[in-house]
Amino acid sequence: MLRSFLLLCLVLLNYSVEAGPRYSDPDGCLSCHVYEGLSFIDEEGVLRSATIDAGHYASSLHGSVPCKDCHREVVDYPHKVENTEVDCSASCHVEEPSEGVKYSHDVIHEEMEKSVHGDGWYKGLTGGNRLEELEEEQDPSCRRCHSNTAYIAEAQLEKFKDAFDHAETECGNCHQGKAWMGQFGGHILRRFVGRRWNNIENNQLCIQCHGDVEAMREVEQEDVKTFKKHPPSERFVQSSESYTKTLHGRLIDANSEFGATCIDCHAPDGWKHEIRAYTDEKSASHPDNLSESCGQSNCHAYSKKPGNEGFTMTDMHSLSLLGLNSFEQPLTDANLWQSNWFRSMWPLMAVGIVFIVGSLVWWIFYRTDKKILAILGGSRFERVMIGRKPKKARVKPTARKPSAEKKVAPTPVVDAVAPKAINKEDLELEKASVEKKIEPASTVESTKVNKEASETEAEKTLKKPDEPEA
Repeated sequence: MLRSFLLLCLVLLNYSVEAGPRYSDPDGCLSCHVYEGLSFIDEEGVLRSATIDAGHYASSLHGSVPCKDCHREVVDYPHKVENTEVDCSASCHVEEPSEGVKYSHDVIHEEMEKSVHGDGWYKGLTGGNRLEELEEEQDPSCRRCHSNTAYIAEAQLEKFKDAFDHAETECGNCHQGKAWMGQFGGHILRRFVGRRWNNIENNQLCIQCHGDVEAMREVEQEDVKTFKKHPPSERFVQSSESYTKTLHGRLIDANSEFGATCIDCHAPDGWKHEIRAYTDEKSASHPDNLSESCGQSNCHAYSKKPGNEGFTMTDMHSLSLLGLNSFEQPLTDANLWQSNWFRSMWPLMAVGIVFIVGSLVWWIFYRTDKKILAILGGSRFERVMIGRKPKKARVKPTARKPSAEKKVAPTPVVDAVAPKAINKEDLELEKASVEKKIEPASTVESTKVNKEASETEAEKTLKKPDEPEA
């Protein structure tokens, strides 16, 4: 009797430890959808696949959720495509193990309705309306930011293994079975590793939309008070690019834990979905609330103290952080003109223009190949650095007058056949002109000899050919 009782207790204990299988698929959906090749082309001409990878689905965030908990309109087989619509705001039937209450998206849906993304698509989501959502919807839907990813992201897998390498040995001594290891080991223990997404992945969710400048120019914003639609400002259009230029953006790119993500500043509380416009008084980025937002845990705690308000007014999306080539019409943008950095650029530009014009004038009219020294410090540079006397201290050499060149009187050309008669008066004038020429003192004697030779030559020329010599 005692043995039978002990055997019964052992069976009951083993049954309690061996929990029911986690991936039971009570609706039998995987009986068809597990097969490969369930592809078809819908009315929009898009190739769609109805095949579900059972292993991937079981390890995903929704792995323990029966299919009909989300696809509630599917009651018959075969079912129609339109009956597969999903309402992400509906309550769920999953019991949260730590508190024993059913988990629901209702709280997240309430936050979304208060945010600037409140008009996003969260009801009637199907595989067939993905293109319609991307092409026509301005605000993001649930699935544009979220996907049915695995419990442990690939980037976090090694970290998870290092932190919980003892899970199967120590915890498994009591908690055994695939159900426990799958549900608690994959879902609950993962939360001790950290967030499923790192800072870069968190920011990428925002950048995938706000980083598209052309798409942001087509956004229609709504005034908080008048509820009127108006085009977005250039500051809003360039918000993603300007953020990457700040210290926070650079720290995130460097994969540092000290950088603040978009969510850290715009939705620091709750479920991180209540992102309000900065003009909203309840917004975390409103000027009146920046001391609390910037002074949250592990951030700028001193911003909460009086006198530090100036720090919190630093614009994380200032247009002055960007180049002018980033804008369509930079000179007409009012937000850009309000920047002190942009205003200070104009006097510097005017000074630069003066230097450029002066350089051109010097190059055209005053350029020289001579040595040029600076007016201030030029003499000291020559004396100390080069080791020679400055230009002012040097003695200028006396300029010498060039000596007069000796000019030889041209020899008259005589026609040997029929020489012309030369008048004596012309001869006397020629002699006088030769005597008046200035010659150096060293050549006086040679000049006299040349004169006598020229006179003898002239007398011979005046004689007639038939006159005999004396």
